[in-house]
Amino acid sequence: MKTRILLLFSMLLFAFSARAQDPNFHIYLAFGQSNMEGHAKIEPQDTVAISERFKVLSAVECLKLDRKKGEWYTAKPPLCRCNTGLTPTDYFGREMVENLPDSIKVGIINVAVGGCKIELFDKENYESYVASAPGWLKNMVKEYDGNPYKRLVEMAKIGQKRGVIKGILLHQGESNTGDTLWPQKVKGVYDNLIKDLKLDPKKTPLLAGEMVSKEEGGACASMNTIIAKLPEVLPNAYVVSSEGCTAVNDHLHFTAEGYRKLGRRYAEKMLEAKGFEGLEKEAPKGFDQKTENIAHGKLDSISYKSKTVGTTRKALIYTPPNYSENKKYPVLYLLHGIGGDEKEWLRGGNPQVILDNLYADRKAEPMIVVMPNGRAMKDDRAVGNIFDSTKVAAFANFEKDLLKDLIPYIEKNYPVKKDRENRAIAGLSMGGGQTLNFGLGNLDTFAWVGAFSSAPNTKTPKELVPDPEKAREKLNLLWISCGDADNLLPFSERTHEYLVKNDVPHIYYIEPGVHDFKVWKNGLYMFAKMIFKPVDQSKFNDYSLLGKPASTNVGNAQYPQILPNGRAVFQVKAQEARDVKVDLGRKYDMDKNKEGIWKVTTDSLSEGFHYYSILIDDVPVADPNSETFYGMGRMASGIEVPFAGDEYYALKKVPHGDIRMEQYFSPVLNSWRTFYVYTPPGYDENKDKKYPALYLYHGGGEDERGWSQQGKANLILDNLIAEGKAKPMLVIIMPDGNMPVSAFDEKGLKMFENELLKGLIPHVQEEYRVIDDADSRALAGLSMGGIQTLYAGIPNTDHFSSLGVFSSGWIGEDNKIAEAQYSYMNENAEKINQNLEHFYISEGGKEDIAYKNGKRMISKFDKMNIDYTYNEYPGGHAWPVWRHDLYTFAPLLFKNQ
Repeated sequence: MKTRILLLFSMLLFAFSARAQDPNFHIYLAFGQSNMEGHAKIEPQDTVAISERFKVLSAVECLKLDRKKGEWYTAKPPLCRCNTGLTPTDYFGREMVENLPDSIKVGIINVAVGGCKIELFDKENYESYVASAPGWLKNMVKEYDGNPYKRLVEMAKIGQKRGVIKGILLHQGESNTGDTLWPQKVKGVYDNLIKDLKLDPKKTPLLAGEMVSKEEGGACASMNTIIAKLPEVLPNAYVVSSEGCTAVNDHLHFTAEGYRKLGRRYAEKMLEAKGFEGLEKEAPKGFDQKTENIAHGKLDSISYKSKTVGTTRKALIYTPPNYSENKKYPVLYLLHGIGGDEKEWLRGGNPQVILDNLYADRKAEPMIVVMPNGRAMKDDRAVGNIFDSTKVAAFANFEKDLLKDLIPYIEKNYPVKKDRENRAIAGLSMGGGQTLNFGLGNLDTFAWVGAFSSAPNTKTPKELVPDPEKAREKLNLLWISCGDADNLLPFSERTHEYLVKNDVPHIYYIEPGVHDFKVWKNGLYMFAKMIFKPVDQSKFNDYSLLGKPASTNVGNAQYPQILPNGRAVFQVKAQEARDVKVDLGRKYDMDKNKEGIWKVTTDSLSEGFHYYSILIDDVPVADPNSETFYGMGRMASGIEVPFAGDEYYALKKVPHGDIRMEQYFSPVLNSWRTFYVYTPPGYDENKDKKYPALYLYHGGGEDERGWSQQGKANLILDNLIAEGKAKPMLVIIMPDGNMPVSAFDEKGLKMFENELLKGLIPHVQEEYRVIDDADSRALAGLSMGGIQTLYAGIPNTDHFSSLGVFSSGWIGEDNKIAEAQYSYMNENAEKINQNLEHFYISEGGKEDIAYKNGKRMISKFDKMNIDYTYNEYPGGHAWPVWRHDLYTFAPLLFKNQ
């Protein structure tokens, strides 16, 4: 009886352990010397945007980081010990979670000791090595209780309780330079780890990184020839190249940029070693070449009676390898272009070869493919004037032929599945237009729609998708692709933009190319392998090879580009540069090709306008591909990121006001000043009409151009006025709010107030038809301009009926200027509430640098019973938030005018 109880207890314990170990938690061990330990300074960009799926197991006690030995934490650096720097494991983990399915987590266990030889991890002989080591190395070893190998195994066993060890990362060799036995020594450490942790060597690759390269002046670059021999000794070992990974002046250690690049390469090599292909974004080489020794499908010609045309029509049909009449198949109807016929795909695209190869690689579901003649007329040959109106009309007439004649024929004569879930339509050029017209127009017939380089016969987006909700419900996959140099790209682009704004899931795929079969074959490959099986809509925006050139690009510059998933691709040529980055607040390291062109794809960017710079060897410069804007205290590049809700500042076919630049002499500052003024539609025609005015201020580091250029104030007001949401008004885009002295001290703020009341407003009253009373005058500003609005607006409510404070608030808790204003407000709360029709305060969410100041300020207002309206719009301290503030604030104004 006791034996049975013990056996049951053991079984339950085993079952609990099995449940506790998550097979989707992939753990990687890392060991080595200083480059694995982390030598580079951790920069701000290395501490943000870290996925919760990326974890580190602390191998030491680290009180200052609030980390306990043997516990898991989100992998914010340092990842080795308390005071170490950036390591390859930081960006190894980032790249892994980026490329692995969302269900998989990645964990790092890093035990490394700067300056050590590989002998330190020899569990049989490490003691003699440590005994003769210098004191500084002994002190580091002490952090692992004198035995780093034992600590690595100890931590690995803790890790195995939660997840599965998938591989080992090594960067070591500087201290073993010239040691030809190093590969054998590494194999000894690897073999011990495999044995002690009960790992399968066939499933546990070891990746070894090269030393700083010869091109970077690496002091130990000669060791790379020895490292290259490791796979000869250890079959499951792989070498990670350090080429192009920049180094610091000691020629031993990598820069932060070098670690990031090297870490990503470790990830790329690990994904390759584990056989994980990631998201296949284009057809592989040879996909359209006939492969011997695989099963092949069969091509036949068929004839069917068309009641629509009144004749017998022809089509080609492809049946898959091992076709059986006892099995039912889904069907793809594949359409040709305006100059083709049922044989065009066969002549130019070899679809049977593409499909045979897909089946051989088990990438596609077996299907029947029907290639009809899409010119539904008695003489359907592609002869004479193919653009003749009669022939063009026949392409539209094919819809009836397809639905009433061809599909019924196929379903009567072939073993096919007859529901919409098993019916797809795709086509190129004219056939791409037919595909969208017929597929989206018959959602009860087709669940899979693929258009390649759609032609001008494509209906307008509203005609294609009059009911977005139905499209969302019915479509399994809508694929729209085109070459970036194809003159027909605008037809695909307009459809895509409409679908985005109406939240209809689809793949919008742009690739290098023109209007030819290179593009269409790739389109067929990608579409065919995705249909008739479950698809992950969350990945739809990740497929496109290219993006759309940003609207802020100069001339015909192709970069920067915005990808469908909101990521941006930057490219710049700097042949002699050693290091190039894009600085968007977060810095992105760029990679250089052999032509000296540097390129990088960012993470997904938030909506709207972003300042950025190109850092060439740490010198910030404007991107020659982009427009420049005055911001950050200098001329900087800017990029506009479109989003589904950006129509409120789009250029539309509505009456437009004017933006005018005005110069005047300020008697207050004794200098010439500049401001921009928006006059509403009809201002010049309605000579007898006077208008209310909003005085609108920019933030610090910007000037009078901010609201008219970055802020798009004129377009926002044009659209609001056209929709009847805002009163026609003058929006005064203010002169540089940076006074001759600091705008944040009492003197600067007082100077600002005097200039506004005694300089600017009198000039505007004299030169423009504005109503001269407080009810017709409002004041607003963002950030620094918000503080100026508070300072000049609160004591002068007899001049302004509304105040707008965007992303601002009095700075700090012990602010004498703020305390003086609070005292005034407390004594005059009734007057302020009575005079101000609107006191609008907004912040860009918790990520806004002014958020705490604003919250602290309005808590004071609450105690004083000051009336205000508070609004939050996520986006931080940036123009997308401030555009939305103007869009929200302007309709509140002058309602009684």
